[in-house]
Amino acid sequence: MSKDDPAFTFRAAQIFVAAVEAQSVTRAAHRLGMSPSSVSQQLSTLETALGTKLIERSARQFRLTRAGQLFLDPARQILDDVAAAKATLVAADHTPPLSIKVASIEEMDALVTAPWLLRLGARFPNMALSLTSGASHENLDALSSRAVDAMIAVDTVSTVDWVEQHPLIRDPFILVSAPGPVDVSRPFVRYGRDLQIGRQIEAQLRRTGTTPDKGFEFTTNQALFAMTAELGGWAITTALAYLGTARAGELVQPHPLPFPKFARRLALHTRAGALNELPKVFAKELREVLRQRIDRAAIPFLADDFIIFGDSE
Repeated sequence: MSKDDPAFTFRAAQIFVAAVEAQSVTRAAHRLGMSPSSVSQQLSTLETALGTKLIERSARQFRLTRAGQLFLDPARQILDDVAAAKATLVAADHTPPLSIKVASIEEMDALVTAPWLLRLGARFPNMALSLTSGASHENLDALSSRAVDAMIAVDTVSTVDWVEQHPLIRDPFILVSAPGPVDVSRPFVRYGRDLQIGRQIEAQLRRTGTTPDKGFEFTTNQALFAMTAELGGWAITTALAYLGTARAGELVQPHPLPFPKFARRLALHTRAGALNELPKVFAKELREVLRQRIDRAAIPFLADDFIIFGDSE
C-alpha cells in the first residue's frame, strides 16, 4: 500500500458489519446515525484500503462477495476486541466513555430495571446506559444484529457459541385467575404463541393432556391479567410476571398449578468476550436488585421454587 492509499479504520469495519447485518446501506445508515451516502463512501474507502470488492450493492441487490464473506468474521472480531478493551479500561478506572445498550423484558421494567441501571451508573460514571424492552426472541435478534450490547432473556433462546450467559433467576410458572375460587371451566387466556413464554406454556399443556379452548391471546402481562379478570377466567404466567406487573394483584390472584410444576430460567446475555468482565458485574448487580425489589413472600406457596441464583458462576 502506498502512502496515498486510504488507511484501514475501525469505523470502516464497524460500518461494514452494520451494513451486512442490516442487509441495506439505508438501514445501516439509520442505525448508525449517518447518511446513506456517507455509509457508501466509507464502504468504498474500506474496499480500496483492502484492495478488493466486499459487497455487490445496487438498488436491487445487496450481496457479499467471496472476499466480503471471508472478511466478515474478522471484522466482527475486531469490533468485539475493541469493545472488550474499552470494557477493561472502564472497569479499571472509569475511562474512557462507553455506551451500553441493554434489551430487557416487560416483567423487569416496573420494579427492577431503574434501580439496576442506577447502580451501574453509580459504579461506572463514564458509562452511558440506554434500555429497550421486548420479548426474549426480539432481544436475541437485537443482540445478534448489534443493536444492543446485552439482553435479558430466557436462557433457552441463545444456546449458541457466540453468546455468553450469566444466570439470574429460576422463574416458576403459576396459575392466575380472577378473584375467587379457581374454575378451569371458565375461559383460558393465553400468551401469544409466537412468544417464548407462550410456546413453553403450550408445550406443558400438551404434555399434561390439558387442552383449554382457543380464545384470546396477548403479548403483554398487563393485557393478559386484565382480560383474565374481565372474563372471570384463568391463565398461566410466571411468578416474576405477576410480581413485576403493576396492579397485577388487583386484577388476578396467584394459585399453584393443577399439574406438575415447571419453570423458566432468565439470564443476562452478551456476545461472548465482547465486554470482557463487565457482564459478570452487570449480572451480580441485577441479582442484588432482584433480591431487594421482588417480594417472593407474596406468593407463599412457591416456597423455594423461585430462585435468584448466587454470585458464583
